Amino acid sequence: MRHDRHIQVFLLAAALAAIAIGLAIDRPGILTEPAVAPAGDPVPASVDAAIPGKACPVPTLAGRVDRNGSFFDIVSACGIEPAEIYAAARSAKQVYDFRRIYPGQRYEVYADSARIDSVFFSISEEEYVSLVRTGDGYEAERRSYPFDVVTRTCSGLITQSLFASFQEQGLPIELGLQLVDILAWDIDFFSDIRKNDYFRVIYEEKTRSDGLQRIGRILAVEFNTQGTSHYAFLFENEDGLADYFDDTGRSLRKQLLRAPLSYTRISSNFSSRRLHPVLHHYRPHYGIDYAAPEGTPVMTTGDGTVLAASRTRANGNYVKIRHNNGYITYYLHLSRFGSGIRGGVKVRQGQVIGYVGHTGYATGPHLDYRVKIGNRFVNPRRLKLPPAKPVSEEKMPAFAELRDGRITELCTIPIRDSRTVMYAATPEHDSPTEGYRPPLEERTAGAASQ
Repeated sequence: MRHDRHIQVFLLAAALAAIAIGLAIDRPGILTEPAVAPAGDPVPASVDAAIPGKACPVPTLAGRVDRNGSFFDIVSACGIEPAEIYAAARSAKQVYDFRRIYPGQRYEVYADSARIDSVFFSISEEEYVSLVRTGDGYEAERRSYPFDVVTRTCSGLITQSLFASFQEQGLPIELGLQLVDILAWDIDFFSDIRKNDYFRVIYEEKTRSDGLQRIGRILAVEFNTQGTSHYAFLFENEDGLADYFDDTGRSLRKQLLRAPLSYTRISSNFSSRRLHPVLHHYRPHYGIDYAAPEGTPVMTTGDGTVLAASRTRANGNYVKIRHNNGYITYYLHLSRFGSGIRGGVKVRQGQVIGYVGHTGYATGPHLDYRVKIGNRFVNPRRLKLPPAKPVSEEKMPAFAELRDGRITELCTIPIRDSRTVMYAATPEHDSPTEGYRPPLEERTAGAASQ
């Protein structure tokens, strides 16, 4: 009974996080609260852009995209002629398609004498699109918001469940979800967790220039369950591509993720005979249905190429991806597609390709996720997948140096027990450097053999 209650707490926390994160994604921010900027107000520092010749430019119009709003309606409200609006939108199409703006996006329009000087549209909390007049044309580009990044640490002792411990200590729920995603293939967070297990985490905290704070990347984690420590270290094994590896250099990422959603419950399993909720007759169901709030981000489960981002009557909006291992995955009933997702585009595991909806034959918001090998659909939950590439031989010395430094840092983090004002010491970690690590050749032998 106690174990069931822990699972219920976990699911409730995850559902609440899904709603919060979904709202955050649907309402990214450039500005302070939407309004037509009064004369004399400076451009918010978060835009990180200035119009040549204007020391302190003031937006002609600023706010959020309304329901059924369009780029044309927004810019024309500033007195811009239709021909110029269409020309500006066409020049930006290769960078961002302004026909696909959606409710909640923040924007700023700068116009002078019935001409567009510049336009800024938020894409996410990380990026915005800049469209600036250059002579007789326009130049569009994606820009990243400036963030100040600091390194933080946290720890905790499990008294009920992982997410209960995060809540008790006031830790960000996003951090717990990220931790679960990283170790999901090594630890079953439903059945493996026991009372007095503990975790230690080194992570980034990001602060945008307008004060918005977000959790960045986890840099290192130790999760001890039933007396065994599981580790994850962020390391750049391939140029420009950081990934997570355990203490032997084995990749913690499989060729496909366990699930395309972080915050879900399974509403329908893979089946050869299921009563269809819309058609009301029995037929095979070759996927897993994940119920989640509308707008929840959907991630590609592996690296690959988008074969289709289209719509059919039954599937609604769907994405089809061919992966490097020959698998094909399907993501059905999406509300909309992720930014830049279209046929022929390369995607990386974990990239957002769409958002949960209930388009097509669906009675409520959910994702129908399917995997095909050759000409046969398989149950995604029963796949036996090898890990991605381990740390390469030439990178192993650099990885070993980073790993050992991170382990020393982790060992200095006292384990926080929310039931007391004290920090619980763990006997085996009284000394962070003595009697703790096996010889390097033992730790790397497993990775070298893969």
